[in-house]
Amino acid sequence: GRIGFSGSLLLIISSGGIVTVDTAVRFPVRLLESGPAGEALAAASYGAACGYSDLLSFDMGGTTAKFCIIDRGQPLIAHEFEVDRRYRLKKGSGLPIKLPVIEMIEIGAGGGSIARIDPLGLLKVGPDSAGAEPGPVCYGRGGSEPTVTDADLMLGYLDPNYFLGGQLAIDLTAARRAIKERIADPLGISIEEAAWGIHQVVNEGMANAARIHTLERGKDPHRFPLFAFGGAGPVHGFRIAKALGSPALIVPFGAGVMSAVGFLTAPLAFDFVRSWPGSIDVMDWQ
Repeated sequence: GRIGFSGSLLLIISSGGIVTVDTAVRFPVRLLESGPAGEALAAASYGAACGYSDLLSFDMGGTTAKFCIIDRGQPLIAHEFEVDRRYRLKKGSGLPIKLPVIEMIEIGAGGGSIARIDPLGLLKVGPDSAGAEPGPVCYGRGGSEPTVTDADLMLGYLDPNYFLGGQLAIDLTAARRAIKERIADPLGISIEEAAWGIHQVVNEGMANAARIHTLERGKDPHRFPLFAFGGAGPVHGFRIAKALGSPALIVPFGAGVMSAVGFLTAPLAFDFVRSWPGSIDVMDWQ
């Protein structure tokens, strides 16, 4: 090719295997959840390297957070998922796809999740998000609603002088002003208390989702170390691990590119699923 690559080009599929380009062209639907599949494989690989065969993968980005159970070294597999949901986080509002996929739970919590006071005077965070454009107030790109990232910056979890490796200047003063005007003043609390409230509300929401997900699968969240990654995962990983009672917290180097790392660990594999109709009394179960 034009960049001089002479190796084999392989693509990852939703169930966690990698396939040739020809296979991907024949079955493009298999690539729908390929990105999240990579992060689950990365979690399993890092867990094995750290001596953990059971792990809870936690990816927090700008708009959503995802959890995946790694059980005995392998991500759990589901055989149905939804795409093109009318309501992004509402089950049953999308098109069902009956194919193997690495099972994850997704909730509307990310660095761009917007904090607000609801009609009852309670602090709410998400699921609506400022996204990357305009993004959090501190980005200085026109955002006016305080977000989780603004609160994290206020609390000192983010370095304003080295955000994105120093390539993106972020405005602490603007973040403080937005939190003060939209959250602190209406609630009659300090800016620091408001920022901490935003941080804690989003943490509790994610921890509750993870707890329910593991318990529904018959797993005890107390025995699953937490593997935190994504753009915002390491900032919130400790509090979530503490809320879940996790025995350990793992934060990898290069946490923002874990899907790409996971692609490098994927096996060459393709799953086939076939219906076999027949009468129960004559079916061979062996």
